[in-house]
Amino acid sequence: MYLLETNDLKVHFPMKNNKKVVIKAVDGVSFKVPEGKTFGLVGESGCGKSTTARAVIRLYQPTGGDIMFGGKNIAHLKGKELKEYRRNVQMVFQDPYASLNPRMTVSQTIMDPMKIYKTGTAEEMQQRVYELMELTGLDKRFAKRFPHEFSGGQRQRIGIARALALNPKLVILDEPVSALDVSVQSQILNLLKELQEELNLTYLFISHNLSVVDYMCENIAVMYLGRVVEQASRQELFQDPKHPYTQALLSAIPSIGHRLTGEEEFLTGDLPSPADPPSGCTFHTRCPHACEKCRTQIPGKTKLSETHTAFCHMLEE
Repeated sequence: MYLLETNDLKVHFPMKNNKKVVIKAVDGVSFKVPEGKTFGLVGESGCGKSTTARAVIRLYQPTGGDIMFGGKNIAHLKGKELKEYRRNVQMVFQDPYASLNPRMTVSQTIMDPMKIYKTGTAEEMQQRVYELMELTGLDKRFAKRFPHEFSGGQRQRIGIARALALNPKLVILDEPVSALDVSVQSQILNLLKELQEELNLTYLFISHNLSVVDYMCENIAVMYLGRVVEQASRQELFQDPKHPYTQALLSAIPSIGHRLTGEEEFLTGDLPSPADPPSGCTFHTRCPHACEKCRTQIPGKTKLSETHTAFCHMLEE
């Protein structure tokens, strides 16, 4: 069963100084997230990963397409219905330094969602705070401390505890370890795995770090300039990538003892502007295999297996 589905999701932003120019941050993204699993969205900075996540949680209003949650389209919910939806979908943000209010204690931070949704008495909410702190590896004696008194890893644990306060079904993890020291990253990733197993959580995991995605996700979609270019199970994507962009990303993963063989794919040039994307396949300006068809025609979906699809003209032949 799929808990979350997006169908042709679009999020466009008009330029402030020129309303006729539209930034196509997300331009027709479709994927399905199975219940109780982790689905990864990967790609370079600026490809639309975080915008997709913010549209799913409805921090951004979708320009087009559908967002199905539990079989219900939530793309245009308002008022009480939107508030109830957000009770089931929570988010852990990238920067644990910026995502916490410096004027609120740990207890106040974790309790805040409970107060908004009026989930119990003051005593019950405080007890829930202690439970969540213990669950995320925080000493409850620190409940009255402020964010500046904690390390980055501890702050991210606070953010995770806050996200779990309302017992959500889906947790969106937007680069949850990219701002942390490498030594702390594995601790947070292992915590997220333990919580998923214990609480039967579903994760939408956003990252540019393919090594982290390999560890966390069962299914992965690769995004480039607002579109999904390849989607597959973790095993298929890492063992047999088909799209040139995915191949280039995988070639860039550092590994101890790896020697260049000459078969690696390396990207040249910069990511084009979403305000003026290239015609045809948006990747053709950086693709070593681009042909005239790539420059003029948008590639269709090629189904490679039950779980593996890619958008590339080379695969259509």
